[in-house]
Amino acid sequence: MSDQALYQEPPGPARPHTFLATIVFVLAVLAGVSQVLGALRDPSKLQVPWNWSDFWQGHTTQKLEKQIDHHMPARERIIAWANSARYLIIHGGGEQVRVGRDDWLFLTEELRYAKVKGQPLQARADLLRDASQALAGQGVRLLVALVPDKARVQESYMAFGHYPDANRPRYTEGLEALRQRQVAVVDLLTPMAKGATAEPVYYRSDTHWNQRGAEIAAQEIARTAQGMRLQLDPASFETTLAAAPVERAGDLIRMMGLEHMPNALRPTPDREAPATTRKTSASGGGGLLGDSAVPVTLVGTSYSLRGNFHGYLQQALQAEVLNTAKDGGGFLQAMTDYLKDESFRSAKPKLLIWELPERFLKDPLDKEPDWLRQVGLTSR
Repeated sequence: MSDQALYQEPPGPARPHTFLATIVFVLAVLAGVSQVLGALRDPSKLQVPWNWSDFWQGHTTQKLEKQIDHHMPARERIIAWANSARYLIIHGGGEQVRVGRDDWLFLTEELRYAKVKGQPLQARADLLRDASQALAGQGVRLLVALVPDKARVQESYMAFGHYPDANRPRYTEGLEALRQRQVAVVDLLTPMAKGATAEPVYYRSDTHWNQRGAEIAAQEIARTAQGMRLQLDPASFETTLAAAPVERAGDLIRMMGLEHMPNALRPTPDREAPATTRKTSASGGGGLLGDSAVPVTLVGTSYSLRGNFHGYLQQALQAEVLNTAKDGGGFLQAMTDYLKDESFRSAKPKLLIWELPERFLKDPLDKEPDWLRQVGLTSR
């Protein structure tokens, strides 16, 4: 089995906007050539080493590239137009994105298989077990919420094949590994896959769950939490939707370099009516940070910051939730920051929900071996 990605996207069919795409491509090329010629018009201003030694060692070409970039004020715009041409002509999304049916976009990272040393999934399951036991000793119950890949749940929108067979067992393996170690974990795949048969539960142009998917996930987490028989200070929450939908261009459009392009030259952005969750009755305490009355803390990734997930979770739990999730936090960062923060040391929650995307389970290990000691969960 190759160490490289198992999945390869076949050449896509020509887009119906070929004429428009050709015009965009030609304009991008002409603009690029014009900018380069303008930068090279007076080589003395480029501050490039021109002697033979520098040229032979590559210093000249490296410096020339940087100087041309510096003297090309329209560089980013030209790249964006070239990206639009790629999307319109070959249905291409670049290295990070794959374009599916009806302008559905998928994160390439979900579709890759990388052979790594050791057994990272088992090592992470061990870490979660040890963290759960250490937290329980401090009166904190840990609940892991495992988020399934968008490409797994919305596979029917993939135009370039199917969800990779090599990754298909990953979610079940993760659940089983945690359950075998007596770690409380929520199966979000089953309810989200069921919900996806009626309507999408992920954004079309974004990596993350949409508001419907976030609501389903929150309700499933609440059902599991209720079975843990925790005495959470009650509070009432209500979610309302805005009167009109608004356009929402997702992170996958940004990864394609098309966030500033008009809609005719990029995949169709999502539209949704923003949801707002507000508290409708008081609980036993006042503020959030450092307040012992806040019974639940949510730690996780950008999923916990999208689709009004935090609001839906509070509504489903009927309890206040402190959201400490972070964009781009990876497997450990948000939890690391929270456990080292005074808000944890001074007012521990009764329930700590750790939201984790499944694709992190088999990533190469990084800080995991020494993590429990680093965050103070063990002295060894």
